[in-house]
Amino acid sequence: MAGVCLRYAICLLTYCALQLFWLFLHDVEASSCQRVIHKKVGDTVELSSCLPTEEVIMALWRYGSSIIAEKDKKLSENHQFKGRLDFNPTTFSLTVRELTLQDSGDYHFASAVTGKQRGTVIITLQVHEPITKEPNVFFNSTWHPSNESCTALLKCSAPPESNVTYNWTVGNQTITGSSLEYSMRPQDGETKFTCTISNIVSEMSASRTESCSNNTADPSKPVAGPSSHLPLIIGRVIGILLIISLLLLLVFYTKSKDLWCNRLTQSQAVSQDETQQQVYSSLLHSDGSVYETMRGSKDAETGDDCAYENTRGSAEAGKGTV
Repeated sequence: MAGVCLRYAICLLTYCALQLFWLFLHDVEASSCQRVIHKKVGDTVELSSCLPTEEVIMALWRYGSSIIAEKDKKLSENHQFKGRLDFNPTTFSLTVRELTLQDSGDYHFASAVTGKQRGTVIITLQVHEPITKEPNVFFNSTWHPSNESCTALLKCSAPPESNVTYNWTVGNQTITGSSLEYSMRPQDGETKFTCTISNIVSEMSASRTESCSNNTADPSKPVAGPSSHLPLIIGRVIGILLIISLLLLLVFYTKSKDLWCNRLTQSQAVSQDETQQQVYSSLLHSDGSVYETMRGSKDAETGDDCAYENTRGSAEAGKGTV
C-alpha cells in the first residue's frame, strides 16, 4: 500500500511540474511579444498574437469597432486599410503595409480553441512622422573682460509640428534640452556644438564650430558680408551712369545748337547779300521800292540769339561796304 501511494504521489508531482513548466514557457513566449509597436509613416508592420495556433476554431482582428480580418473569411475592404492588409491563416498574424498616421491605435486579436474562448490580445501601434530636416542651430556669445571668457548661448530648433527631443553634444558631454549655455575661453580654441533631434523612429543632427575671442562687434548682429554692400555699389554705378548721360546730352545739345546757328548765319548772310544787291540796283535805277526792301530786311530780324547776332554782323558788314 505504501508503494502505491508513493508512486501516486510521484505521478502527481510530475504532472504538476509539467503544468508549471508549460505555463512558464507560455508566459515567456507571451512576454516576448511586443504589445506596443512604434513605426514610421510608410513602413510595414506585422502584428502577432503570440498565442498557440493548435486547435484554433475562431480567430479575428478588430480595429476600433470594425473586424478587419477573420479566419476562413475573405478580407473586408470596407475600412481604411483597403488594399494594405495581409492575413496569415496559419499563424493568424496580420500585416499592414504603407502605414499612415491614422493607422495608430489598438488592434484586438480574439480567438477560441476547441471548448473555450481565449483572452483578447491587445497590441498598440504608434505610427510616427520621420524627421526629414536638420535642426537649425543659433549661436550668440558674450565676452567677459573681468575673467577673459565667453558665455555661449545656443538654441536648437526643429519644425514646429515635430514632436522631438533635443540633445547637445560638446566634447564628451551630453546635455538634454533645446537651449544650451556654455562657458568658453580663448585658449580652448574651436569648440564643436552638435544638436541632435530625435523621435522614437528617426533622428537628425546639425553642428557648428565656434571659438571665444574679445570681439568688439555685437555678436547678436550678423557680420556684414560682400552681399550687404551690393545695393550701395549698384546705387553708385547708376548715379555715375546718370551723370555721364547728362553730360553727353549737354555736349550733344551744344554741338547741335552751334551747327544750327552756323547754318542760320550762312542763310542770313546770303539773304543780306541779295538784299544789298537789290538796294544797289534800285539806287542805280532810282527805284522807289528801296524803302520797302530795306524795311523787309529789317523786319526779318528776330529775337533769336543766333539771328540777332547774324543780323547785326551783316548790318556792320553792309556799312563797311557802303
